Order: sequence, then C-alpha cells, then structure tokens
Amino acid sequence: MMLVKATNEFTIQGCPYPRFPILLYDSMASCIPANEFLRYYLFRGAIGSRLSWDSTARALYDFFGFLQAHDLDWRTAKRRQGESLIALYRDYSLDTIGLAPNTVRQRLLYICEFYAYALRQDWIEKLPFDFEERSVRKPRAGFFAHVDASGESN
Repeated sequence: MMLVKATNEFTIQGCPYPRFPILLYDSMASCIPANEFLRYYLFRGAIGSRLSWDSTARALYDFFGFLQAHDLDWRTAKRRQGESLIALYRDYSLDTIGLAPNTVRQRLLYICEFYAYALRQDWIEKLPFDFEERSVRKPRAGFFAHVDASGESN
C-alpha cells in the first residue's frame, strides 16, 4: 500500500488539486473505495481545509495497509470469534505498533466514516461496528460551582 500526493496535473471537474492524497496498492492500482471516500469526505463543506487531508488519508492508508499485510478484505464484517476488522486494527495499532490511544481514536473516527460511506454506497450490507453512548461527568469547579443546576451532586 502506498500513499502518494497528486501533482498539479490532478484535476477534479477541471480544477487542479495538487497534493491531494491518493492510495495505491503495491501493484500501483488505485484503492478505489478509499479514494472515492477521500474525494467525498475531503471535499465536503464541513471540512474546508486542506490541512485535514493528511490525517484523513493517513488513517485510511494505515487501515488498508493493515488489511493488505494480513490478507484481509475490508468488506468482511467479522473475524475470529466475532471480532470485527476494526477491533483487530485497533488492537494491533495499540498493542503491536504502540500508537497513542488518541492517535488510534482519531484514525478509528475516519475509518468509521469510511464504513458509513460504504454503507450508503451499498458496498456493504451493514456496519461492522456498533455505536456506544457514554456519559461523562464534568467536575464542577470555579466560583459559581455552587449554583450549578445540572442536578448532579459531588
């Protein structure tokens, strides 16, 4: 798997996008699902900044590289004992590679966005993960902590 940057000759609808990230397999063939997602995701109005290109592309590059190195298909929802590919990638990134938890969390965000896009494109039948809600207690601090109306007590 390779992550390359486009040259000035790379255009989308006639507009040049130099340095746009492109994922290629070792055979130099395009990683079409990832590249289609990058075009969709990075050109949305909510992004707006080319500074986000690298982190988004790096997440997909790392994930697809992991899949290629372990001969796994991204469309396979579950692996050993029901564990998803995303969980396998997470554990590999944390335990084997030693990436920081925040780095892994950020990459998983982009990978989950990729899968949501794949579901909307009918490339997969269901998401290979579930969402989990968590409540976070905010510590009260400061001068007005005694008038906090949240209903939580210390």
